[in-house]
Amino acid sequence: MSGSAVEGLSQCGALVASTGGGDATTAAAMIVAESLSSIPVPLGLALPLSLRGGDPEAQSRLHLGLGFCWQSQLLPYVHRAIRRSGDAASPWFTLPPLLVCGAAGVGRTHFARRLAQLAGLPHVGLDLSDPAGTEQLRQRPRGPDLVLPSLPVLAMAVSGCANPVISIAGLDGADLETQGELAKMIDPRTGARWVDFATRSTVDLRQISWIVQCRDPSMISPALLGLLSRVELHWPEPHELPLHLAEVLAEAAIDAGVIDRVEHRVAEGLIHLQRASGSRSTARLYESARHWVRTAIE
Repeated sequence: MSGSAVEGLSQCGALVASTGGGDATTAAAMIVAESLSSIPVPLGLALPLSLRGGDPEAQSRLHLGLGFCWQSQLLPYVHRAIRRSGDAASPWFTLPPLLVCGAAGVGRTHFARRLAQLAGLPHVGLDLSDPAGTEQLRQRPRGPDLVLPSLPVLAMAVSGCANPVISIAGLDGADLETQGELAKMIDPRTGARWVDFATRSTVDLRQISWIVQCRDPSMISPALLGLLSRVELHWPEPHELPLHLAEVLAEAAIDAGVIDRVEHRVAEGLIHLQRASGSRSTARLYESARHWVRTAIE
């Protein structure tokens, strides 16, 4: 296992540890909801929610710790968003709506989670291939049933953050009505005053970082496709794989809060992941890394 991979994992851990695990603080905030009636907006959405990820520490983490050096289409897009987050007019991080294409296992969700972690933003995943996921996108009133807020709205309320990262999976299998609803949320013209039935309010969704996953772009409606910037992800080449394994191992150790306790066993952990890399699945690598981390700290 190359020394650069070991060094990369140690640097990644140091970047997150140096900022208290990726929590970013900023004075920027906004009120996202406006009531449609005389009833106050619930869930604290009427209060200012923080806008995060624009502070120098977060920008440094994103520049130095994101990794994915083999994804030539992806990194320039992210770096442009980082530069925009330093703008005095909008000093927080928002990634313009992104369509991430590629084969299963290539690391689409891994990228979204890593981006959110380094920017200090909450991350929420939504699978539209499942009817339950479609309901989470937007529930409609049906008799006496309790209508819950849309998942993006709920994410903002729970985290107190107006610019979370929302990953959308399973779009290939979603019907045109669902795709149209998602397009209304992503389009800044309609997303600025998107109606949420549960809170009886309009909610401003424009600061959300939308990361839409897709295998077959031909299954996406033209209206939705026109709102997204497309990048293709690919599995790392053999000479790039050690760094990929290091990033996955670092993510598992950071998530478990034990990066400092496994640093002296990094080479051992990377050898373990090397054996598992034949599956060509970032999700499986991450689960293998989590298993090794749990074993290493017992």
